[in-house]
Amino acid sequence: MNTRAQQQGLWGLSKPLLLEQALQFSVPLMDTLFLAILSDAAASAAGALAPVLFLCGNIIWVTVFAGASIANQRLGAGNLERAKATIWIYALWSILLGILIALGLYVATPWITSVMGLNGDIGANANDYLHIAATLVIVWAVKGVCHSILNMHGLPGWNLLANLVYFLANLAGNAIVVYQLFGLPHYGITGVAWASVIASSLGVLVSLTAITFNVPLKITLSQFTQNFSNVTQNLLRIAAPSAIEPLSFDINMVVLNSMAAKLGALALAAKVYTFNTFMLGLIISVALTTATQILVTQKVGAGKLQQADQQLRRSLRIALLGTGLTAALLVTLNQSIMQLYTQDEWILAGAFWWFLLAGLSEPGRTVNIMTGLNLRATGDGWYISAVGLLFTWLVALPLAYLLAFVLKLGLLGLLISAVVDESGRALLFYRRWRQQRWHHSHIHAREARL
Repeated sequence: MNTRAQQQGLWGLSKPLLLEQALQFSVPLMDTLFLAILSDAAASAAGALAPVLFLCGNIIWVTVFAGASIANQRLGAGNLERAKATIWIYALWSILLGILIALGLYVATPWITSVMGLNGDIGANANDYLHIAATLVIVWAVKGVCHSILNMHGLPGWNLLANLVYFLANLAGNAIVVYQLFGLPHYGITGVAWASVIASSLGVLVSLTAITFNVPLKITLSQFTQNFSNVTQNLLRIAAPSAIEPLSFDINMVVLNSMAAKLGALALAAKVYTFNTFMLGLIISVALTTATQILVTQKVGAGKLQQADQQLRRSLRIALLGTGLTAALLVTLNQSIMQLYTQDEWILAGAFWWFLLAGLSEPGRTVNIMTGLNLRATGDGWYISAVGLLFTWLVALPLAYLLAFVLKLGLLGLLISAVVDESGRALLFYRRWRQQRWHHSHIHAREARL
């Protein structure tokens, strides 16, 4: 079936996705800039906790991703009724999971900040921030579902509008809180956290409105119950391996932030500023990967495996070029960018080397995102989940400790280990794609063997 998404192609889907991701990934950078105005402690606290929130968000994301992959393959095969039932079922599981995670995160906040070694002003800010930011997980669950529905139906422009509302509302909210406009009292980091929750919720309302008027999703209760078991089983089959490697990466980032905190408040601040800046590289890789995943899974569902392979390789070449140029620009402007965050001489003196190492991580990260996501989407996720986890925890993290603390390289050692981690996993993931095991692991191949 030639779906609307297939008709638009890579560029037709990617153009609004690039703008959408630019807005979405600019928000953490914006938050960091506003928090840095409050204090380095506030910026460090929120930055240190970012991997914790991303960890929770990724649990939701892999559930949405797995459901969307199933629905896309149903759409590619022309089975519209089963696709609609799939959407309702993975939406239900995603939102329930979001509520449970948010409650757990709220209760565990003091323990999390203590284990991460966040003490003093940073620890106090971290506790205040995470208690409020836990609410974001529920909002992200609804947002992820809406985002996937609009993209798979070839309507990414609505996601762009939703993220524009999110961006503008977050900008306005941060400005009001930080500069205490309209006579607002000093709320500090808690005000910035609430601004993010409210802004994200406004964006979700835009997406829900767009789906209501543009995407026919009506099904009967019998269609829902008839498909519930099959979809749930396939959801677990794709989501379980899909969760392992991203969650391993996020936990790895939490550990690296804990190591940076042990190196001192300035080292943690420098790492947060560097990593948040290089989130700009994700704009290109995530936008192109999202578009590619839609096209690849729909081609696989239609039985066009060679075209799916060609699509991924073409997308990967374009993504590597784009993220490489972005990284080169950020490294060139390292001083100008770092001065937006801080005037600390120690941080500014090391900015070039930190930016250079972060830039060297970009090619590997791009390959990991593109090939990893599409391997999971086509049902071949267990291998990369296992080898990715083993490489990170048996090679990259011990190397980080060795370089940072034994060889006394400090923050440079942590960043060098990140380059090794991304590059090593990239080689393993791309090799797995070339082996074409995914030809036999997608939903229709499995169902044909039953």
